[in-house]
Amino acid sequence: MNHAESEPSKMGSINEPPMDERLELAMQEIRRDTAEDAVVEAAATRVWARIAAEGVGHPHIRGCADFQALIPDYRAGRLTDARAALLQDHLHHCVACRKVYEGRVVTMPAPAAPRRAPQTIRWAAAAVVVLTAGAAVWFTFGPFGAGPGRATVQAVNGSLFVLAADGTLHPLAAGQNFPDGVEIRTAKDSSAMLQLRDGSLVELRERSELRTEADAADLTLRLDRGNVIVQAAKRRRGHLYVATADCRVAVTGTVFSVAAGVKGSRVAVVEGEVHMAQDNQEHVLHPGDQMATSAAIEPEPVRDEIGWSRNRDRLIQELSKLQIEMRRIQLPALRYGSRLAGRLPANTAFYVSLPNLGNYLAQTEEVFLKNVAQSPDLRAWWADRGAQIGPLVEKLHEAGAYLGDEIAIVGLAGAKGPQGPVVLAETKREGFPEFLKKNVPKAAVAVRPGVVLFGPEAASVETLAASLDTTSAALQATPFYGRIAEAFREGAGMLFCADLSRLPQGGPAGVRYLIAGEKELDHQTQVRATLAFAGERTGMAAWLAEPAPMGSLEYVTPEATFVAGFVVQDPGAIVDQVAGVGKAVGAGAPAAAIRDALAGSLGGEFAVAFDGPLFPPSWKLVAEVYDPARALAAVRQAVESYNENAARNGGKPLRTARETVDGRTYYMLAAADPNPLTEAHYTFANGYLLAAPTRALLVKALETKATGASITHAAKFMAMEPRDRYANYSALVYENFGRTLAPLAGLLSGLMGDAARAGRGGMQLDQLGNMKSILLAAYAGRDQITFAANGDALPSAEAGFASLLSGNLAGMMGGALPMPATRGARR
Repeated sequence: MNHAESEPSKMGSINEPPMDERLELAMQEIRRDTAEDAVVEAAATRVWARIAAEGVGHPHIRGCADFQALIPDYRAGRLTDARAALLQDHLHHCVACRKVYEGRVVTMPAPAAPRRAPQTIRWAAAAVVVLTAGAAVWFTFGPFGAGPGRATVQAVNGSLFVLAADGTLHPLAAGQNFPDGVEIRTAKDSSAMLQLRDGSLVELRERSELRTEADAADLTLRLDRGNVIVQAAKRRRGHLYVATADCRVAVTGTVFSVAAGVKGSRVAVVEGEVHMAQDNQEHVLHPGDQMATSAAIEPEPVRDEIGWSRNRDRLIQELSKLQIEMRRIQLPALRYGSRLAGRLPANTAFYVSLPNLGNYLAQTEEVFLKNVAQSPDLRAWWADRGAQIGPLVEKLHEAGAYLGDEIAIVGLAGAKGPQGPVVLAETKREGFPEFLKKNVPKAAVAVRPGVVLFGPEAASVETLAASLDTTSAALQATPFYGRIAEAFREGAGMLFCADLSRLPQGGPAGVRYLIAGEKELDHQTQVRATLAFAGERTGMAAWLAEPAPMGSLEYVTPEATFVAGFVVQDPGAIVDQVAGVGKAVGAGAPAAAIRDALAGSLGGEFAVAFDGPLFPPSWKLVAEVYDPARALAAVRQAVESYNENAARNGGKPLRTARETVDGRTYYMLAAADPNPLTEAHYTFANGYLLAAPTRALLVKALETKATGASITHAAKFMAMEPRDRYANYSALVYENFGRTLAPLAGLLSGLMGDAARAGRGGMQLDQLGNMKSILLAAYAGRDQITFAANGDALPSAEAGFASLLSGNLAGMMGGALPMPATRGARR
């Protein structure tokens, strides 16, 4: 037998053909599989007789010199099978001996033949057994094995590679199998079709890289980069997941595409339903929908997203069918005026304007019912609740057919407060009063030319109907109508307007009008609320300056879980609220002088953040400072005054320290007893005071500013910013607690019983990790302040609003934090 002919075809630069790179992969898998000592010993015993018989008279192999001495006999085919296998394995690992084998260096002289060492040869025999068994498995089942649980290459157009453990690429051909965990990569101008173990089909675009991972009944496809189109098989249990660096998609029986690039990821749905999870939020996508993880990735038509597929014609046909149906469903367009508001009387207390949604609801139901037939889960849900929803939607659609574009709900001020609500609507065809009497027999109804009024109280309906008979249109002459008209000029979806002075309790803290609305722009819901004052703004609202740049945010990292930034007209008000100088140093002239000195050194811009772990707290304070020396002197005076009072009253003094590192001076202020929770470090940089519990956090803040990698440049933050005419803010609050609290919630949830997991108010520990990120913005004007947010964040900040108007900064911050209520991701 010529053992040289059984040499691998490619081990480094060895060129003998039989042993190719496929065996190399198989051997690597075998080496990673560790056998028990007893098994190895038994195997060695079984083959010892044969090895001993073949090895009689042969010297023991001690090192490279001995292996190199065997090379001539190996080439001539004179070695026994056992020794040839040992040499092949050694050449695979040893670069020096491989170069000798290739003739690039001279062989080392072989030492004299030593005595046999039977025990060592027994272990060498075990290695031969393992290698022989591995080779037998490889030749029997192919290069990667063909047992159950393997994925298969169905087709390749161009080149498809598997990335070996040593970093080398090996080609894959149609019909070959590969195990979980290996990385598969397509070359440029290439594509491939894979079939996963569950029957799902995955089509890879050029320069795509992925690997599969199995966990119990679930199968995860990890897309490191590139594009895939997945036709997910229907599964009896478990899910198929597609994960990228910044999102995860859960599917079953669905057709969709995923792109993973430098900017982020994008998911597009062709058929079925996809659940996309990102940053502790889950989004449900339907056919024709697409979503990106970064605002830097613009939407692309789904037909273009899948245009590279070899099955694009069939996929586009399926998509076109669904898109035609989806185009029928459109929210009513924004409205830029109201014929009904102009006819209201001057004593109108509140006015709610709604678009006519009857046609929209009916079309939504039609498409929904078509999808119900394709989903067992939806069928079960509809069988349980559809009997209640269906008739309601049908009645709303029927009512909407009689009405115009606007439906208004109006309340008039009375001697004892607003009268009962009255619905006011223009009619576009006859028969609506009869419809009401048939379906809402207890409602009071009044008819005027082109208008129908109805409500639960007959007196309120008649009062409003009588006011419509006059031609004065008194509301148009009031400031309240001016606020309503301004809201319509910006485009209105749903609008709520109230004259708070006409309510029995009056408006809070001098607020006269509340104008709030919700509308959809570029497929994104926007919520705004404007508080208009009768005179000058009051409370903390009076502190806020008009929108201005916030350089303090440049020191906050994108990993911050909470940020509050604001610009003020009078820094002294912030000193009184936050610093508590009066309480710290006592009363009298010295305290007032310290307060004035500190306030006089500050600018009007502040930012507070939790910029790191919540435990221990990684708080950060950034304040604009015009005169650092004066601010430092004021702090020093405050500390001295505090310590004097402490000495007189038997208290402990504050500790201070100062150090210079890399040319920058850092200061420390702490309680007498060492405690990281009562210690603050601060420094001055670029016109700002930076304070944090540790000097390391200060250094990180300075690095964030220097590199320009602050939260204001983060894609997630920018995607959440409200779309409006303002370039700056008067104040903003940003929350992203879900990612930080999720591990804590999981730990506590696992330790506590089901009955004990619910907190006060029904708050569930599991909800902590599913809290929705929000960004709430405020814009101050001469006699008003406007709050804006994307999505449903605005209603959740009611506690913060109340504190804002009362001038309670601590309450405003507490109201913005997610305790005691949580906001789950919208499902």
